[in-house]
This record gives sequence, C-alpha cells and structure tokens, in this order.
Amino acid sequence: MIDWLRFVVPAFLVWAFVTLRMAGGQHRANSPARRAIMLALFSLAISMTVLTPAPYAALAELTGVPNVARLVGHSLMLVVAWAIHIFVLSLNRPNDLAWPSTHRYTAGMVLTFVGMAVTFLLADLPVDDVRFAGRYSGQPWVLEYWLVFLCYMLPAFWSLVGNGWRLGGLAANPLVRLGMRLIALGSLAAFVYHVHKALVFASDEYHLPYPEEDLTALDKYLTPASALLALAGVMMPVLGQRLRLPELFEWLHRYRTYHTLRPLWLALYRANPHIALEPPASRLSELLMPGDIELRLYRRVIEIRDGRLALQPFVDDKVAEAARERAQRDGATGQALEVATEAAVLAAALRASERPTPAPGPHHPPAEVPGGGDLDSDMAFLSEVARAYRRA
Repeated sequence: MIDWLRFVVPAFLVWAFVTLRMAGGQHRANSPARRAIMLALFSLAISMTVLTPAPYAALAELTGVPNVARLVGHSLMLVVAWAIHIFVLSLNRPNDLAWPSTHRYTAGMVLTFVGMAVTFLLADLPVDDVRFAGRYSGQPWVLEYWLVFLCYMLPAFWSLVGNGWRLGGLAANPLVRLGMRLIALGSLAAFVYHVHKALVFASDEYHLPYPEEDLTALDKYLTPASALLALAGVMMPVLGQRLRLPELFEWLHRYRTYHTLRPLWLALYRANPHIALEPPASRLSELLMPGDIELRLYRRVIEIRDGRLALQPFVDDKVAEAARERAQRDGATGQALEVATEAAVLAAALRASERPTPAPGPHHPPAEVPGGGDLDSDMAFLSEVARAYRRA
C-alpha cells in the first residue's frame, strides 16, 4: 500500500495542479518562465504517470517492448530538464531567450535521447518490471544508460538548486522567496537521488563497496519528495495567499524582532527603570504569551529610544569616534558602520552610568542619534544594534 501511494499520490497532485493552472489559462502566459514551469510540470506529470505500475505494464503490452515505459518516462524527464534550463535562463538573462542561446539545450536533449535509446536497445531487459533497478542493476548497459541520462539531468538540477536558492534570497515577496527555496530543495533531492542510483548501478556492476541496503529509503522517498517539494514551491505564491501566509510571516517577523530587542531593552531598563510602562516579564512568559505583539513591539522600540536619550549625559564622542574608526578598519560601511558604532557607544554609556559619579558629558553637542526613518526601518536598525550589543 505504501509503495502504491508513493507512486500514485505525487503524480495525482501534479496532475491536479497542472489541470487547474491550464484551466486558468496559465499555459498561454506571456512570461517565458511561467511557460517553462508549466511545460516542466506537464512533462513531469506524464513521466510519473507512465512510471506507475498499471501504465508501465500497459505500454509494454501495447508496444511489445518490455520496460519501454522506462525509456518514455526518462525521455519526458529530459523535457523537464530542458524546461528547467529555459526557466533559469529566463530569470537570469530574459533578453537572451533566442535560438542561439537555447539551441545547445535542445541539441543536448536530442543527443541524450539518442544515447539513451541506443543503450536501452543494447541492454538485455526481457522481463517488464516497474522495479527496474532492483531487477536489472548490474546488467550490461544499464549503468551506461543511466550515465547518459545523467549527463543532461544533473546540470539542470544543479543549476536550479543554485539559482533557485540565490533568487529566492533576492525576492522581496516572502511567498516567492519560500517557493523558490522549496523548488531548490526539490531539485537537490532529485540530484541526490540520481547520483545515488548511479552509484548503485556502478557498485552492482563492478562490485564496489556502496551501502546500498542501508540507503533503501533514498530509493523509496527521494523521488516523490522531490516532486512534492517542487510542486509546493510552484504552488506557494497562490496557495500561500489563500492560507494567509503573508500575515503569518509578518507576525513571526515581529515576534522575532521583539525578542531580539529584549537584551538591549533590558540593559537600558536596568539603567533607567522609568522608561518602561511595565516591569520586565520573564523570558519564558514573553515566549509563550506574547499578547498583542504589534503593540508590545511598538512600546519596546519607543522605550529603547527613551533609554537612549536618558543615557545622553554618559555618551562620549571619543568612544564614538574610536568605535567608528575600528569598524571602518574591519571593513564596515553604510548601516553596518552605524550599527557597530551605536552598539559600542551604548555599551560604553551603560558602563559609565553604573559609576557612582556620572561621567562628564561631551564638550560639544553630540552627533544625531542614528536610526531608521520610520517604525519598520527603526526596528530593523535597532535589531542589528541589539545583536551587535549582545555580541559585544
């Protein structure tokens, strides 16, 4: 039952998504990236269907060629890899989507198919068996067939791993960012699976030491996991909106910021307890019962700013200048330079405020207190200051 589910469920889900998107007109999208994704998913859906037990046996009976479904399914995976190449190219160099820039991918796909067909015909595969690797691993020409297949598949998967992760980090939309990261992880799972199978075939043919029996889970679960991760990544921008994930991400971001600011806020509170409307709760209480995080975070930022103003008599310009010079020597620029300077100034002022006699103020008006221009940018700045202060 488990084996049947791992064959059928991913294929069913991919088909369901492809059908819904095609009904919505996504196959006519003007974006080359979207068209490439739709082609990849459509080819993946057919490939996964062909490699399920019933269609697998039906193709052999229809053509009279045992295991021909294996060649058909893998040929469709070449189309998936071709679409991946086009997808990555459309994201990195959208103006280069012309025949001169794509012909090498098409020519490579055709040559790979020819090599796969030749090695498939040379291999002795008399019994049709959906568990192809278990029956024919170690047989002549099976390893060669797989290596030819990998020559085209692995570069596509690896390209999508690197570019998906990188582009996900650059995306402003959190749903797109998560979706690209899921696609990258799915591609990584596919990459690992294909390398694993190559090592299995090589070890069986040449009797190499490879712990095949200890890695049976890779055979069973990496392929469906790869498909499900990629599908989840593609669905994320649409499904995430319906599940209201942006609101959840925003809440988690503010929750994390609230706790990031705690060490700095606590240090300022201990120096000047009057800045806080309420005394500090325990860390566990704040973790488990954050309450209205929007209001609490707003108050925390305001109280940190009040604490910073209360420390003004203890701020030493010489400390600020020395901290800035030290940060510049370490290569800090822009906001990173302001963060390092502010953290050092606060640490020195807090130490000075603990002395019995207050330290003398600066001999000239202090520089403007750095920070953001609005609440969100100020929260981001203070979060970095809190991290630098904690490290110091």
